[in-house]
Amino acid sequence: MREQDLLKDAFLEFSRASESVIAYYSLLEKKIEGLKKEIEEKNRELEKTKEYLSTILDSLPLAVVVTEKGKILFFNKRADELDALHLIQKITFNGKKGGEFKKGGYSYRWKKETLKDRTNGAEIIVVEDVTEVEKMKERLEIDERMKAMGEMALRIAHEIKNPLSSMELFASILLKESMDERHKTYIEHICVGIKNIDRIVNNLLSYTKPKALSLKKGKLSSVVREVLDFLSLSLEQKGIVVSFHEKERETTVFDPHLMKLVLMNLLVNAKDALPEGGKIEIRLEQREDHTILLVSDNGIGMSEEVKKNIFNPFFTTKDRGVGLGLFIVYNIIKAHNGIIEVESEIDKGTRFTIHLPSNGL
Repeated sequence: MREQDLLKDAFLEFSRASESVIAYYSLLEKKIEGLKKEIEEKNRELEKTKEYLSTILDSLPLAVVVTEKGKILFFNKRADELDALHLIQKITFNGKKGGEFKKGGYSYRWKKETLKDRTNGAEIIVVEDVTEVEKMKERLEIDERMKAMGEMALRIAHEIKNPLSSMELFASILLKESMDERHKTYIEHICVGIKNIDRIVNNLLSYTKPKALSLKKGKLSSVVREVLDFLSLSLEQKGIVVSFHEKERETTVFDPHLMKLVLMNLLVNAKDALPEGGKIEIRLEQREDHTILLVSDNGIGMSEEVKKNIFNPFFTTKDRGVGLGLFIVYNIIKAHNGIIEVESEIDKGTRFTIHLPSNGL
């Protein structure tokens, strides 16, 4: 009986212990389930945070790349557009923390920092597109240079004007004198030369500081067609094919006479850049507040040095050029509160882009 009582007590103790284990296991299972739900919730929050962070990084106008020991760990949408791997290869670090480089006609500035919470040398590289900033700097430099050179050209033009008038007066007096035909021909040549110089000086005086614009509402496409009609024969004779694409919905405020002069200069320059024939493309587009006029050719192109100086007065690469055409063009566009930009590559061609405010302001 003693052994039976002990066995019974042991069985009861085992039953209580089993119930306790089952109860504890059930409690533990509930806690595990709670922890699992909490982890899932945290994971969902982390995923949302990750998506939010990715959205922010993809929305940035900056390229962001994270590298570790030469391997790319992360890159955002902008870096993908720029080809992250090529981007890293393009940047020559040489121990530098930042620098600049160019790619496809665009200018970029980069900066590098080491991630402080990583021990494996992970680095973050941020690349910024500074093309517009560089263009703005170039425009400011051109404006300053043009202002200085314009003032100098004005002073020179005024200085030339006085003796030129005297030369013309004395030459006309000499023509009235009796002389043989040979000497008379010489004097006539002098008069022609004086008139040519006077024309150049008058152009310089007129367009260094353009006269008040005669602004009118109209369509630039009509001006383009008028100039193309005028130049069509000379372009055809050189084997040049011209295409004109226009998406002009609204009118633009501009000076028709001066814009004809702008187009004439640009098209004549494009023609001269195509000595063996080729293509000239004109595009006219409209944005919300401005009109864009593009004139491009697939001609000989320009070097960087030439491109920097083309708007300077008296700068020319032509044997018989005066170097006032693009100087006049620049001043006319400036008078319209517009912007003119040029892109060019040797043996690939040149493109001029003009931005004009639609309302003339």
